[in-house]
Amino acid sequence: MHKFTLLLTLFLFGFNLAFAQENRSSLINAKIKDGSIMLGGSLGASYQKYSHDNRITKKKESGDLITARLNTKSGYFFLPDFVVGLNLAFEHTNINVDSTRYGDSKTTYVLAGPFVRYYFNSGIFLEGNVNAGVFSIKGGNKSDIKNALVGIGYAYFLNDRIAIEPQLSFKYEMSRIDNADYNQVDHHFGPEFNIGIQAYLWSPTRVLPTK
Repeated sequence: MHKFTLLLTLFLFGFNLAFAQENRSSLINAKIKDGSIMLGGSLGASYQKYSHDNRITKKKESGDLITARLNTKSGYFFLPDFVVGLNLAFEHTNINVDSTRYGDSKTTYVLAGPFVRYYFNSGIFLEGNVNAGVFSIKGGNKSDIKNALVGIGYAYFLNDRIAIEPQLSFKYEMSRIDNADYNQVDHHFGPEFNIGIQAYLWSPTRVLPTK
């Protein structure tokens, strides 16, 4: 019974540490102090179903999308726990289409856009971002692309500056191809999961001058 009580106490103590981390550079009740800078990025992958009406073959095509991505983030905390910054994304997608004429295709694109994020003292954060850019398709075609993402994540601080951040998001994406042969608009949406690593450069605590 004593061993069980001891184990339970240790578990609750560790649980409390994991969910009650604070920014030690500030005396205010905030996860991250205003004036701090965030730098980092993430690697991720996603799987989505794909469908569109092919205007050349006049048939509806469907298939699978497998995407690998690299994201970088940099931001500034204008308010405690609230950061605004720039998101840069590099993605490569393999599209397996059920079409005997066109078969599989590969795309690579670069996106950039703003993001906002708010942290709760538990370490949970909410994020939203919008991006725009261009992508190239195997064969030489280029297109415009836009997407928007909302998600929820958790910042697990390894120390006062470095955090590992798993994040689950829902993304909507639209791409448009315009050339002499045809115009095509594709819509993709679905969940994605990322794990990022962020460095937080804490703003120093202000000290009032002594008289």
